[in-house]
Amino acid sequence: MKKIIISTIIGMVILFLIIQVSIIRTPYKQVPKKSDVIIVLGCRLWGDRPSPMLTYRLEKALALYNEGYAESIIVSGSQGEDEWITEALAMKNYLVDKGVPPEMIFKEENSFSTYQNLYYSREIMSNEEFESAIIVTNSFHIHRSLMLANRLNIDAVGGPAMSHPNPFLIIKYYTREVVAYMKDLLLSF
Repeated sequence: MKKIIISTIIGMVILFLIIQVSIIRTPYKQVPKKSDVIIVLGCRLWGDRPSPMLTYRLEKALALYNEGYAESIIVSGSQGEDEWITEALAMKNYLVDKGVPPEMIFKEENSFSTYQNLYYSREIMSNEEFESAIIVTNSFHIHRSLMLANRLNIDAVGGPAMSHPNPFLIIKYYTREVVAYMKDLLLSF
């Protein structure tokens, strides 16, 4: 019995490390390509303003937009309990303030998870006849986002934004992402 427990623990640690290496490597392999739309995945607000993590995502999307990688942007995210407005509205306001024409920004305000962000964004893509996307999120989140986009048949590449510079938060986010990836992977069966 002891050998089975030790073997199981070793197996789980190895699986964790394999997934973690994939999560860490994926952002470095992403090369933006001309696409129909940029999808910015939601993240926490501070009242009605983007948090630093969301600001990193928005700045990455803005850079890709200004470099001509896509002419339209989907901002995706609902309203959390402690948020004053939807994440999508806050993101749209931010991008409009930075010079993006409001008619080029599509709001998706129904999602509470990464899967839902992409599921509802895919509906907008279908309605607008967009066929390809660049998914913008923080580096630690790219691997799982692309896995979910693939599951939803979205032709997408990643647009990794920087993550919080605090090393303790980085470790927390990457560790949490392994668990979230395993959960989403298992739910696909």
